[in-house]
Amino acid sequence: MVLDFYEATSSLISNPELRAKVRITTPPTELVYTLFFTPCLSTISRLCGVLALHKRAFEVAMASKPNSTQPYEKDYLNHFNGFLMDLCNCLWRSRAFNTSDINALGCLLPAPIFDTLTTYVSNVDSSLSLPTLFNLSYSPSLCQLTISYVRELEDKVEGEIEARHAGPVTQSSLKALQGSGGINLPWPDYRLGALKYLEREGAPGVGELMYNTMKHLMTARDNKP
Repeated sequence: MVLDFYEATSSLISNPELRAKVRITTPPTELVYTLFFTPCLSTISRLCGVLALHKRAFEVAMASKPNSTQPYEKDYLNHFNGFLMDLCNCLWRSRAFNTSDINALGCLLPAPIFDTLTTYVSNVDSSLSLPTLFNLSYSPSLCQLTISYVRELEDKVEGEIEARHAGPVTQSSLKALQGSGGINLPWPDYRLGALKYLEREGAPGVGELMYNTMKHLMTARDNKP
């Protein structure tokens, strides 16, 4: 019901005839992170879709007014941009809970809890790190589909490869896989392909947020067959 509400309000602020009359109201900070760290992929996708619509609405609103009469205060925009930075850090940059980036809120995770979880993760597996566990390959909600994307590519060239990826996918594991006779899949192609695969499987919001937050991805998506 919460997502239904924000999807409805997003449609209002995206309507050209209503933009001048409807103020863009961002979701509460705690709500964004509660929804993002759910185990439900559809919830994550819908949240990302809502934030992508909000971002586009802010861009249109700020571009339509002279600098002296901007409709939204800088702090208000920066706080919203903190949501985008945090989600991109989790999903794309493998820098979950980072607070050093501009506007980053670290998903509101207190530093003592971050330290405790970091120690726990390293004790479970010394090759893992907490900031990487929420990216496309490792996220509990996304990992099944992203490795399925790789499996689909491998199935297409099954007779031409000698090894398959064990998963989860990393930049170094893809290089090692190619060296052992596996599929040739560059890291940028994997991540862009994974976004398209998520869209195809009914989770388009993740890609929409990435494309709208990192403009070079939009160009890469349009240029990739």
